[in-house]
Amino acid sequence: MKTTKLATLLAALALSPAFAAETDPVGFVSVTVPAHSDAILAVPLNRAAEFKGVIQSISGNVITVAGTPGWTANAFAPGVTANKTYAVQIASGAKEGLVGRVTANSNNTLTVTLAASDDLTGIGTVAAPVDPDGAGPLTAQSDQIDVMPYWTPSALFGTNAAAGSQFLGFQDANAGINVGNSEQYTCTTPGSWEDDINFGQDATHAVLDFGSGFIIRNNGNTTMSLSFVGSVPMSKHRTRLATKSNNVAQDIAIGFMSPVPEKLSTVGDPTVAVPQQTANFLNFPVAVGDKILGFDNSLPGINKGNSVQFTWNGTEWEDDINFGQVANYQTTLQPGFGYIYRRAATGTANSLVWNKIPAYLQ
Repeated sequence: MKTTKLATLLAALALSPAFAAETDPVGFVSVTVPAHSDAILAVPLNRAAEFKGVIQSISGNVITVAGTPGWTANAFAPGVTANKTYAVQIASGAKEGLVGRVTANSNNTLTVTLAASDDLTGIGTVAAPVDPDGAGPLTAQSDQIDVMPYWTPSALFGTNAAAGSQFLGFQDANAGINVGNSEQYTCTTPGSWEDDINFGQDATHAVLDFGSGFIIRNNGNTTMSLSFVGSVPMSKHRTRLATKSNNVAQDIAIGFMSPVPEKLSTVGDPTVAVPQQTANFLNFPVAVGDKILGFDNSLPGINKGNSVQFTWNGTEWEDDINFGQVANYQTTLQPGFGYIYRRAATGTANSLVWNKIPAYLQ
């Protein structure tokens, strides 16, 4: 696994000043949005990490890093440094991919808030190493972290989004299916965004959650070309898929953080031995009746219906549009594209972790 290959190197580098400046590979993904049309997108890359290190200890929601990073107090607090809001991502171990939002920092600590149902338990530290696979073959270890800014409309689109373009987000969407957007920002001039819901507040530096899908609405007369440039994710994709009301199915706008197509299934894959082929290769926390809805971003129009739909039947992803065919190794989630994961209703609303290491790290 990636974590075992890097563990020794990271532990050695953590105490070195050069480690804070180490960078991940840079990638880019290009997408287009037809004139007067919606495209359902998601961010496939990270912003560059500004610190990489090893966790010394954890107390509640405070992470102490090993070594002496020499941070300025609250340099990572929201809005203090170049209008950035910072994230901490756990980069190894049992909770690899977990993201928390930094609210404050000292010269060597980070105070974070986490999504509902997440916590910092089970994460290895220098003070208390943890076996990341329980009783498995891996030894107890201290885990690594990356500190990086969240994407914002300004950072993601730069000046490539035309004035009048709109961003429709679903980060705080209501319970149910076919839900409306909970965020709406309009590009007033290239590089500047205004919040349409919160009385015209500045949304230029609004936080975009990791792994969330959104709609870009091109209200102009020409095709809009967008290039997402950033750091290639070197940790697991990890997010939560939650139902929000008892006995009600839930639509969740998602994307997979990877700059390359990711297979939904490896069934029939000639490069994978038959015993290792799996119908749920992306490791969704599936239940019978869960659905994945995909969209054709090349088609013109707004409020477009889905062109792809798969339902989990208990053993495989069944194609609802193409007469019950099943997903195979040629069925992929595309980089930069957004999807709807429709969780089947649960008797009690709950939140499940979806995590998967990208194919290029396996």
